[in-house]
Amino acid sequence: MTSVWGEWPAPRGDRTGPGSGRREMGAAERRRWSSFIRQDLVGTAADRLADAQTNGVVVIGPRGVGKTTLARSVEHHLEGTTHFVKLFGTGTETAVPYGMWGVQLARLDGTSLQNPNSIIQGISELVTADAAGRRIVVVLDDLQAVDTSSMGVLMHLVFSGVAKVMVLARSTTELPEDLMWLLKDRLLSELVVGAFTLHDVHELITKAMGGRVAAATVVSLFESSAGNPLVLHTLIHEEINRGHLMQHNDTWVLNGGRSGPPSGLLAELVQERLGRESPSIRHGVEMMSLVQRVPLSLVLDVLGADTVNEMEELNYLAISRKPGRYTSLAEPFLAETVRGMMGTEQKASLYAELTETVSLESQVLTRQELLVFAAWAHDVGIPLKPEVALAAAKTALLYSDPLLALTFTDAVEPGTPYAVYAALERSAAHALLSDYPRAVAEILDTRELADACLNIGDHSGWMGELCNALLWVDGGAEQIPGLLVEESARIDASDGDPGQLELARRNVNLAMFQHQVQTGLLAQTAQALEAAYLEMEDVDYSLFCGSLLVMAWAATGREMDAVELAVEISPRLEGQSRFIRQPDLHIQGLVLALAWSGQWRRGVEVLTQMLRTMRSRSEYLGGIIELGLGIVYLFAGRSQEAVEILTVAVAQMEIRDTYRCTQLAYASLACALAQLEDDAGSTKFLALADGLAPNTEWVYLDLTRYFSLVARRIMGDPRAADALAVSAQEDAAAGRHTLASLKLLGASARAREQDMPLLLSTAGKRQGPLASLSQLIAQAVLAKDADKALAAAADAQELDLADMELRCALLALDLSRSGGLARQAREAQVRIDRLAPRTPGSPLMAANEGVKLTQRELQVAKLAGRGLANRDIAEQMGVSIRTVEGHLYQVFAKLGLSSRSQLFQMGEFW
Repeated sequence: MTSVWGEWPAPRGDRTGPGSGRREMGAAERRRWSSFIRQDLVGTAADRLADAQTNGVVVIGPRGVGKTTLARSVEHHLEGTTHFVKLFGTGTETAVPYGMWGVQLARLDGTSLQNPNSIIQGISELVTADAAGRRIVVVLDDLQAVDTSSMGVLMHLVFSGVAKVMVLARSTTELPEDLMWLLKDRLLSELVVGAFTLHDVHELITKAMGGRVAAATVVSLFESSAGNPLVLHTLIHEEINRGHLMQHNDTWVLNGGRSGPPSGLLAELVQERLGRESPSIRHGVEMMSLVQRVPLSLVLDVLGADTVNEMEELNYLAISRKPGRYTSLAEPFLAETVRGMMGTEQKASLYAELTETVSLESQVLTRQELLVFAAWAHDVGIPLKPEVALAAAKTALLYSDPLLALTFTDAVEPGTPYAVYAALERSAAHALLSDYPRAVAEILDTRELADACLNIGDHSGWMGELCNALLWVDGGAEQIPGLLVEESARIDASDGDPGQLELARRNVNLAMFQHQVQTGLLAQTAQALEAAYLEMEDVDYSLFCGSLLVMAWAATGREMDAVELAVEISPRLEGQSRFIRQPDLHIQGLVLALAWSGQWRRGVEVLTQMLRTMRSRSEYLGGIIELGLGIVYLFAGRSQEAVEILTVAVAQMEIRDTYRCTQLAYASLACALAQLEDDAGSTKFLALADGLAPNTEWVYLDLTRYFSLVARRIMGDPRAADALAVSAQEDAAAGRHTLASLKLLGASARAREQDMPLLLSTAGKRQGPLASLSQLIAQAVLAKDADKALAAAADAQELDLADMELRCALLALDLSRSGGLARQAREAQVRIDRLAPRTPGSPLMAANEGVKLTQRELQVAKLAGRGLANRDIAEQMGVSIRTVEGHLYQVFAKLGLSSRSQLFQMGEFW
């Protein structure tokens, strides 16, 4: 049998099956996990059981959602005041009367067993005696069927006021008629227990496992489990056992693709659930686990309307409301588990069934469909045609699945022209895996074949990909200009098709633009990029130029234009397949433009949304996104939030050095720690940053240098401020006005007067609220204008930049006192008093008082001035003696003192 995919092989034996999975958890462990959250539901259930207007509560929720755990938590919450009687339903209605009350029935004497009334009365008396004066709650769990005699006893206890009932059920349709009647008459309260939210999952993992958890890890586990506590717990143990989920530097991160057969417990859970369903539902679940996500019309063709309707009623299907009505299994873990449980022969049989119903012509399939069906065909041993394999590999990379992309490229025969294109896809896959030397090697290995087989347009594309890959390896960036000159000469010497020649020139231009942006030549490139973006003859080319232009504008003073451009091109970039190595290049520029213009909260929103929706990309790009989020908080002066996020980012970057940004992660964390006066921690990460070779694009290198210098300036390095000022001058000369003014602001805790002319000049060439604020600061210093400093403080408050507001208020206080302006001085002092507790690491005294001590330095000075020894100060503050000595050195230097006795003499000052 043949298809567009190639020859259909003979069915082979089943090579896979349910995995054994290590079962290192039980019900008690799952209850412990669930007890960490949902305490609000525990209180709600307890309150409803105490409500005199009802006879109890019905807890509704799907299997594994934590109903039994909730009931046990309620029992623990009411321990000492309430006696709980636990009853369990059965799979089918039992023929034995009073089956649920078997334990109590066995305790009755012969007299109490004479007739139904005596049995009911006897059980009631037993329960009352066991309660010993406490309230009674009967818990009815795993409700599927209850015999009428058992229900008669329960209803007697409820209506006689002896007990209240807590019923646990998956839906109200499971309730016996008597309980349904009570619920409809509002004599029973209903409490719905849903799946965990993303926030719940993060809180649960953090509390249950200890340490920090990467946001990307939380998202991956949440998406796979659909928030089901039982499934989540199983997945976590499965990933730990396989070594995919690991704790690195006190942070839980995913390392390695989630793969392999499902664990024994998860497989049993799914098998038990599907075992209760009809054959048509089981078949539908199996088929949907393989097709994954396809239009509703295709699902109807394959499964039939009746089965689809029934699966939807049973909540097996999720059907989109958007055009195409794309349909998938509602619970991702169910699809993954069923797919993993099926062997090759069963997959092949379902594939054959599908191809008899629908056409799988690759040219009419969407990218998602192409990826699914290609993977399915590969799993059952159908050879893929090279063009299909390449299209599937490219699509896998668009969905950030490099391992699947590598699998598809293996189907391409070496030594053919297709092998060159396969090498490009393999290179991109290895780049996504952060194996940058391998990414370069894959392309270079096909150089002779590319020279011999490719037309001039495709050859220039091949060269562009090589230049892109070279950026991230030692000495690679230096090779790029020569390669582009060589490729340009090749184009000039070619007499090929005019269309191919034009394509070749565009590819070379694009590689050149990218190299210029990535080496800091932003102002020089911006005009050409803008022209290329506006051209729009080659949409892919123009959009990629637009992505580069976002970063160029962000750094050269056109921050607001950069934000507008990024928002404009973002929806148009979705699904573009020509350039896949940095699919979110425009987002990088957008986030920095927002942070640099003072709109840091919007930057947080952008990155937080990416973290929540990245799904399959989380493992490969989660670290770089969290690094970006930490940097945004750092620019906003939110040091504590920055430390928390950057610590997690460092752990991920140390495992996968995405875009070679581990050095930047170290430097930014060092800066945040310095702002929190953790000098030891800051020094540690500065040393780690200094120990790495810089092999990344210019903006990351510049940020690394900036954060390193700011950290050193905060810790008292007298050379750091001058170094920042020199770097600002270089930026201004190169047209990087945004970066120049930011470095001048970072050059000192207070604005240095010698830097203000350049700050005024560069800020005037920028856009956005932070540019206006920077101008006010420069004008205030140069004109000695306290009102402008207060206006700057008000602007900083509007932007929620507390650290900047404090700095402006201190400047206003200096200028007010120098000019004898009492009102302005009072206004400035009010701001300082409000802000000082929120801004560790910032100076607390006005400059004209002769003191510029940080909070920690002030604390050490006070203690030393009272006569405490360094060891005593260290113990009281919870720091090392070396840290105390460092702070005292700074105090003596800033105050012009030489002994502790002089500190003592300044007691009036303290």
